[in-house]
Amino acid sequence: MLALPLLLHLALHPAYAGATPKAYVVGLHVPGLLGDASGDAAEALAKALDATGKVDALDPSETSRVIAGRETLILDGYALGPGQKRLQEGRVLYDRAEPDQAIPVLQDAVDQLANGLAVSTDVRSLHEALMLLGVCHVGLGDDASARAAFQRSAILDPSRELDAVNYPPSVVSLFNDVRTSVARASPARLTVRASTDAELFIDGHSRGPVADASIALVPGTHYVLVRSANGASHFEAVVADAGGTATVDALLSERSVGPAAESVPSRSRQTRDLYTAVGTYATGGLVVFGGMLPSGQVALQLYSPTSGNFSKMLTGDAGEDPVGAIVDLAPALAAYISDNGDVRSDRVSAQVAALDVSENDVLAGLLYDPPDNTGSVVVERSGPKWYVWAGLGAVVAGGGAAVTAAALGGGATEPGGGTVTFGPIP
Repeated sequence: MLALPLLLHLALHPAYAGATPKAYVVGLHVPGLLGDASGDAAEALAKALDATGKVDALDPSETSRVIAGRETLILDGYALGPGQKRLQEGRVLYDRAEPDQAIPVLQDAVDQLANGLAVSTDVRSLHEALMLLGVCHVGLGDDASARAAFQRSAILDPSRELDAVNYPPSVVSLFNDVRTSVARASPARLTVRASTDAELFIDGHSRGPVADASIALVPGTHYVLVRSANGASHFEAVVADAGGTATVDALLSERSVGPAAESVPSRSRQTRDLYTAVGTYATGGLVVFGGMLPSGQVALQLYSPTSGNFSKMLTGDAGEDPVGAIVDLAPALAAYISDNGDVRSDRVSAQVAALDVSENDVLAGLLYDPPDNTGSVVVERSGPKWYVWAGLGAVVAGGGAAVTAAALGGGATEPGGGTVTFGPIP
C-alpha cells in the first residue's frame, strides 16, 4: 500500500491529477516594445502556447494575481541573490578556518551586493558581507584591511553598533573606533535633481521625494537610487568628500527591471538570475521567457522552478517581425514540456538566453507598477539574518579554533545543450 505522502503527491501531480501544466508568460525582451504593444505581444505568445493543448499559459494579468504581494521579493532575489550566494560561500570557507580563501569570495559578494542596489533597497546582506570580510581580516591580523571593510559598513549606517555578545571584543573595539572616525569627519553634502516626480533612496534608505534634495551625509561612497512610481530609475555610486558637495542629475530611464550588463555572458547570467527569482514566487508552473539576442536572432526558453532546470533555447531569425518570429517558436517550445509538467530531461540545458533585462515593459510593470489585486496577501521581506559571532565561535573543532582565537586576540596558531553557445555559465 502506498504511503499517504506519496498518494498526496501523486494526486496533486499534473500527470496523475489530469491537470494541464501551467506556464507563466511575463513579456518579451524586445527593444522598443513598450506599452500596449508589449502587452499584446505577451498575450499573443500565451495564446500560441495555449493552442498547442500541451500547456495552460497564463497571460501577464493572470500571472500578476499569482505573484501579488511578492513583487519586492522577486526584485530582491534577482538583484541580491547572486551576491548572497557568494556571501554564503564565504561564510562556509570562514567556518572551515580558511579566511584567506574566504576573503576574495566575500569581496566578490560585496561587489555584487553593491551593484544590486541599482534595483533593491535592502542593504542588510551588504552590511553582513562587509562585517564578515572585516572579521576575516581581523582573524589574519590585517587591521588595515579590516578597518577599510568596517568603514564601508559604517558609512552606510553611521548609527550601527555591534553587540558585544555577538562579536568578540577586538572586533567591537576596532569597529567602534572606525565608526567614531566616520561620524566625526566633516559632513559632505549631496544634491540630487530629477526632472520628474520620483523617490530618492540613499544607501537603501528612502529620503522621500527628490524635489531637488540637498542632504548632509558622512563622507564616503554612497549608493543613490532615484525611482519613479512606475519603475523608471537612475542609479549611481557617488563619492562624497568631506566638506564638499556632490551632485546627481537623475536622468530617469524607461521603466525596466534593471540595467543590462554589457557582455554576452553577463547578460546570460542576468537572465538566469531574473527568471530564477520569478520562478521562485510564481509557483506551480513553468516560466516562459524570450526576446532578442545580441546576435540579432530571437530566442524562446523555459524555466522550471520545480527542478531548477532551464530548457534548451529555441532560436530563429527575427526578420522584420521579431515578436511574430518568437510566437512561431511556441509549438516547438511546448513540445519541450514533459507529461508531468516539467522540462523534458532530454531538453534540459545549462545555457540561458543572453537577453537585455532592461527591455521588458510587461515584466517591469508587473513588478514595479502592478494592477490592484484587491485581497492579495502581502509578503514582507524578511531578508538574511545578521551573521552572529556566537555561531562562528561554535565552530572551533580542528583549525577553526585558530581563527577564532586570533580574532579574539589570543595566540594564533559550468556548458551544455542549447542551440546557441555563448560561453560557460558559472
